[in-house]
Amino acid sequence: MNQSFRTKRLVESALMIALATILSFIVLFKLPFGGSLTPCCMLPIVLIAYRYGTKWGVATAFAFSLIQGIQGIAEGTFSAAALGVENGVFNGGFFSGSPLLAAFGIFLLDYVIAYTMLGFGGIYRNKIKNKQVGLVCGILTAGLFRYIAHVISGAIFFGIWGEWFFTQEGFFAWGQTLVEMFPGKSLYIIYSLIYNMFFLIPEVGLTAVVGFLITKAMPKLLDKPVLEAK
Repeated sequence: MNQSFRTKRLVESALMIALATILSFIVLFKLPFGGSLTPCCMLPIVLIAYRYGTKWGVATAFAFSLIQGIQGIAEGTFSAAALGVENGVFNGGFFSGSPLLAAFGIFLLDYVIAYTMLGFGGIYRNKIKNKQVGLVCGILTAGLFRYIAHVISGAIFFGIWGEWFFTQEGFFAWGQTLVEMFPGKSLYIIYSLIYNMFFLIPEVGLTAVVGFLITKAMPKLLDKPVLEAK
């Protein structure tokens, strides 16, 4: 691998991380019960993973995850008020105890692990002949991996909000039914599954559609970069 290829890959990845970060600040729609829809902030990272392979994609996604975590800190996500700390104790779900440990766990699961999963968006490059279909399958897989990380984090650190979530005025009628069917800690899991589904399904779906249309119009975006001869 020559220096020009390394430089091109690094610059392209940095630009895509910057684009993904900018897109993450834009909210197309804010859901009434939490979560929001961005204009495909996942797509630039997935494109890098598809173009340069999973190993480089995961590294790029990891860098993006740290930026997202810093963004979360700047927005006050980890403040005592946001975490619901009372008398120096965090009690959010399956985890109850040190606010510092809770903040670390949320940072790790909801940001580092969740967004690093976007690096798996290119795993179908050499497995599916149609490049656009391979990209879409990669987006859906990366989205599923991200969803799993958010669900685990939600159940552990935010599950206690489940009953409130399902019984809010204006929520679907089946919310109260779920509260009655799943008493106690079992509701933590149901809450996290549904809460994260509400914003991630539209996010992943929009990313898949836009990714397909953009790469159909500009198929060279999915071409594997050629290693230039010295």
